[in-house]
Amino acid sequence: MEKIEVVFEGPVRDLVRWRRNRRGVHVLAGNDPAIVLQFLLDRPAALKDMVESVGVPHCEIGAVAGDLTDLGSLARDGCRVTVSAAQPFPLADPRFLCDNHLGRLARWLRLLGFDTLWDPVWPEAEVARRGINSGRTVLSRSLALLKRRELVRAMLVRPDDPLAQARQVVARFQLAGRVRMFGRCSVCNGLLEKVAKADVRAQIPPRTARWLDEYYRCRGCGRLYWEGTHTGAIETMLHNLTS
Repeated sequence: MEKIEVVFEGPVRDLVRWRRNRRGVHVLAGNDPAIVLQFLLDRPAALKDMVESVGVPHCEIGAVAGDLTDLGSLARDGCRVTVSAAQPFPLADPRFLCDNHLGRLARWLRLLGFDTLWDPVWPEAEVARRGINSGRTVLSRSLALLKRRELVRAMLVRPDDPLAQARQVVARFQLAGRVRMFGRCSVCNGLLEKVAKADVRAQIPPRTARWLDEYYRCRGCGRLYWEGTHTGAIETMLHNLTS
């Protein structure tokens, strides 16, 4: 019998899902600042498989310390390992792909100016395939999706509220300084370009045309954007996201 202790330290402990009577897992400590689980296994197992079996996807692990130094290592009898949460870092290529439950988050990220794909009909396998092939960071609330070994650029979205979800993404990937309003279409993700008022006059409501001269059009779907009375409220929300 292989006896292995795993210490879930700091914020990552909030992700652990364990039952006191679960076969093969004993809780040695379940309070702050860490949760300590003892795994009883018939044979050595990869640390990745062990932490994910209690609800912690590998993308949320930042550091591994103790008798092992990475999630791919085999844990053997007597091992004691500490895992801690992934830390915020500046994402060099902030392109995202949201799973089919995160449509409202996708719209917020586009409003912030970030290239974000989303389609409600894509199953998890398709989301994973597209994320891997395109090099995008996959954002998901699905543990099953995030457990896929080949998915290395990913993040577990924790809040229920879309605005709080966007705040989590901005904080995790240190994006506050890269926000650009009127950068992308919130509907189709197409790039917005500034257009002359005369070229789009037929699309502008008459009352708006009388006082506003600056407009943007989506290169993809042709949707027209302008700084209306609602923009101030949006800017306030965006400020709250990035402050």
